[in-house]
Amino acid sequence: MKTKNRMDGFAIVGSCLVCALCGAELGGAEPASGDAAGQKAAERLAALLGEGAAPEAGADLTPDADYGRFCRNCIHFIEHPFRTLCGRDGSTADPMGECGHFKRKEYLC
Repeated sequence: MKTKNRMDGFAIVGSCLVCALCGAELGGAEPASGDAAGQKAAERLAALLGEGAAPEAGADLTPDADYGRFCRNCIHFIEHPFRTLCGRDGSTADPMGECGHFKRKEYLC
């Protein structure tokens, strides 16, 4: 299906759905509203999972004390254009990796 504009001279008066292969008109496009579409999706999910399948509250994603314990946030992390190193033991460091010797880098700004 594809959408085709209905024209009256050079003015668009509406739109309809047509077959992409043969161009036969299939009907008018239904206006979609965000609330109705979300409600229909919730109804379909409830029908799939059975009665009483209400959506639960979302997860709490607020950062805690352990947030950001990556090598890139450690004082031992050494950035170099060709290689990233751990200043503690000289090994190659993965910026998104973690190790047991993490110490948070203090930012001055």
